[in-house]
Amino acid sequence: MSEIAQLLAQYGVHPGASISIADAALVTEDNLAALRNTFFITRLPATYSEGGRVMAEAVASNAWAEVGVLAQTPPTRRRPGTYYKVAERNVTLYGKAYRAIVVHSSSPAQQRQQQLEREIPGAYATLEATGREAARQEYFCHADAEAAAAKLRSLCSTYHQGEVTGEARPRYGPGRPSLQRPRGIKALR
Repeated sequence: MSEIAQLLAQYGVHPGASISIADAALVTEDNLAALRNTFFITRLPATYSEGGRVMAEAVASNAWAEVGVLAQTPPTRRRPGTYYKVAERNVTLYGKAYRAIVVHSSSPAQQRQQQLEREIPGAYATLEATGREAARQEYFCHADAEAAAAKLRSLCSTYHQGEVTGEARPRYGPGRPSLQRPRGIKALR
């Protein structure tokens, strides 16, 4: 970048009259020190806690500047336009303050909605299969059944809630039941 600045100076571009654009690899202590007063635009790496802090602040304050749709092609039903809004904050990296812009895009929200539409049926199917398997299991004592029920209740499902109940199922002795007297219960499961 220093060579680019020298090249631009040869063509009459004064320091501070240009802005460099770089990827997130630019944001290291050595690179930022070498840039000194060079203007640049980059994405703050996700590994920096300052990025998370300013995003959380922007969302909490809900003071966005509306940018709108930037695409030159008109939106369609299948590809709705992505809507942008921004918030300005300050970050401090290696003892120096920088201007940061938090950009909110509606596109990730749409993608998340599509992801949820794929995940919810799968989560339900998993929960339903677990419930069917648990319903087939019989226990010889009430304590074992309650322990299994507690284990089922502790299963986490992000999208669904379930209720676990148990019922006593009688086991009858062999043979055909009598019409004169009730069937004898051999055991409860």
